Amino acid sequence: MAKKANEKYDIKLIEALKKLPPLIEDKRHGFIIQIRDDKARSNETRFQHIAKKMHELKVRDIESIPEGIKNYVKFTVSKELKDTYYYFINRKGKDKGFIQLAIKLKEGEKTVYYVKTIFISYRLKDC
Repeated sequence: MAKKANEKYDIKLIEALKKLPPLIEDKRHGFIIQIRDDKARSNETRFQHIAKKMHELKVRDIESIPEGIKNYVKFTVSKELKDTYYYFINRKGKDKGFIQLAIKLKEGEKTVYYVKTIFISYRLKDC
């Protein structure tokens, strides 16, 4: 079955996201990171948002996230968004850029964060 040229989401990325462990522990910062497929916006789920083609992700990027959280290149606190942090993770293979993972503190929790979005960034930056 051929892909449609106008598809917004990469179905293979959604399948890769479903295979990730639902909880990933970051022992360095004392975080527990949830990967859940809830509603991100009124018209799409979190996994659909992450799997947008404009995010430039590949399946191997998604598969490398659990290890990448343990061995990230840079970790930064958001200057604009409350209780939001960013991980910058090296990509595997010859792909340029970094996997940028945004997490936000889950309401009513102190150490449990959820993944807001994942996309490719081509430079390390303070967010």
